[in-house]
Amino acid sequence: MNTGTVALLVAVVGVAGTLLAPVTTAWVSSRSRRQEFELQQRSELTKRHMDDEQANLERLRDTYVALNSGARRYRFRMMEDLYAIRSGTAPDPATEVARVEFQDTYAKAQMLVPDDVLRRCQAVRVALADARKLLIPLAGDAGDARDAGDARDAGDAGDDQQKWQEAHTFLMEMWEAILAMQRAMRQDLGISTTES
Repeated sequence: MNTGTVALLVAVVGVAGTLLAPVTTAWVSSRSRRQEFELQQRSELTKRHMDDEQANLERLRDTYVALNSGARRYRFRMMEDLYAIRSGTAPDPATEVARVEFQDTYAKAQMLVPDDVLRRCQAVRVALADARKLLIPLAGDAGDARDAGDARDAGDAGDDQQKWQEAHTFLMEMWEAILAMQRAMRQDLGISTTES
C-alpha cells in the first residue's frame, strides 16, 4: 500500500468517525435512558406491589381485630343477659346490636380471610348462634314469669335453673372456640407460630 492509499483510508476513517460519533452518542444515550426508564418502572411496580401487600395486611388485621372484639363483645353481652334473666330482668337491647355487628363483620371477613382462619371464625359464629338459641327461651320464660306475677310451680323453676345452667356452661366453654380463632388469626398474621 502506498502512502496515498493509507492517507485516503485514514481520512475516510476520520470522516466516518466524525459523522458516526453523534449517531453513536445519541444511540448510547437513548439506550441508557431506556434502561433507566425500565429500571424506574420496575422500581415503581415493586413499590406499588409492596404498598398493596401492606394495605391488604392492614385490612386483614383490622378485620381480625373486628372479628375478635365483636365475638368477645357478643359473648359478654349474652353472659350479661343470662345473669339479667336470672334476676328477672329483660335482656339488654345492646346484645342484639352486638349480634348484628358481629354478623356484618363476619360477612365482610368471608371475602378476605383465608379458609383455615375462616373455619375457626365459622365455629365461633355457630357457637354464638347456638348460645343465642339457648338464651331465647330463657328470656321468654323470664318475661312470662314477670307477667304471671311469679306464680309458677317449683317444677318450672327447676327446669329454668337447668336451662340457665346449660346456657351458662355453654357460654363458658365456647371461650375455647374464641381462643382457637385468635390463635389462627395470629398465626396467619405471622405474630405467632403456635399451631391452632
